[in-house]
Amino acid sequence: MIEALFLGLVVLALVFALLAPLESLRWWSRRKDTPVLESLARPETGDGVPAVPRDARLFVVYLSGIGAVDGTTDSRREQAVLATLARELPDAVIAADVFPYAVENRGLTQRWTNWFWRRLQRLQRVPVARTASKLINLRNALRVLVSADPRYGPTFNLAVAQEIAESLSRHGYDWDVRPPVTVVGYSGGGQIALGASWFLAALDVPVSVFSIGGVLASDPALDRVRHLWHVYGSRDRIQRLGHIVFPGRWPTARISPWARAMRDGRITVRCIGPMRHMGSRDYFDRHHKDAEGVDYRRRTVEALLDALRSETQSLGTLGR
Repeated sequence: MIEALFLGLVVLALVFALLAPLESLRWWSRRKDTPVLESLARPETGDGVPAVPRDARLFVVYLSGIGAVDGTTDSRREQAVLATLARELPDAVIAADVFPYAVENRGLTQRWTNWFWRRLQRLQRVPVARTASKLINLRNALRVLVSADPRYGPTFNLAVAQEIAESLSRHGYDWDVRPPVTVVGYSGGGQIALGASWFLAALDVPVSVFSIGGVLASDPALDRVRHLWHVYGSRDRIQRLGHIVFPGRWPTARISPWARAMRDGRITVRCIGPMRHMGSRDYFDRHHKDAEGVDYRRRTVEALLDALRSETQSLGTLGR
């Protein structure tokens, strides 16, 4: 019984791995004659309604971690961080409606297999059944690898960039003025935020990336983004994989995009506390505190505020 279950999980993992790049390739095949990049910057929302530009100094787009099932995070802890940012940065617009692990913003609960993903989503809240819910993490983690893959990554990242652009339009982004944009990515969302930023920067959008425990590759986007902030916890072993699995981040890769951005001072890497990658004691935990008596969530918020305020320093100070 146990052997059959294990074999079934292995087969399912292989199926996920084989299907991971196909969705973005199918998306591209339907657009091969369309100037996709030029269509990103259009002053209308995805449903064709003209956008109403908002007077904001900064736009922030949040991409959730690999446990997400759609573009609207149901994590109250993540929502609390975003609400704090919106409150303490009144001159910024916060958007959190992009599902970064699929093209066309199609959440897992918006497919014919939604019954399967909804059941796994419910199991995420049941301690004894969380192992089964890790299939969501596996499925989304494979999309992170697609984003970092030099063969399939450009297509996948272009698709996500289009969804980010449409989200910006829905939230009143003025494509004539092009105020700065910071894409914040948690966990796997960090790499996808970085990959998509290549195409946003190609539209003359001043774009930066803020990674919260992200598993980051030496992405070509590092040659275009204004700045990359990568914050991590000392007990977060998952984010360390970026140093190991991506050769462009090895010390020997002295001409990689990562190495060039480091030499230019456009990457800030900072340990903000003893956080773990996810679960109890992670970056959004308000019940545990560091040696100075500050809870982990507040440490994450403070790091975000520091980066976002510095991003608009040349254009004026955000609300404090």
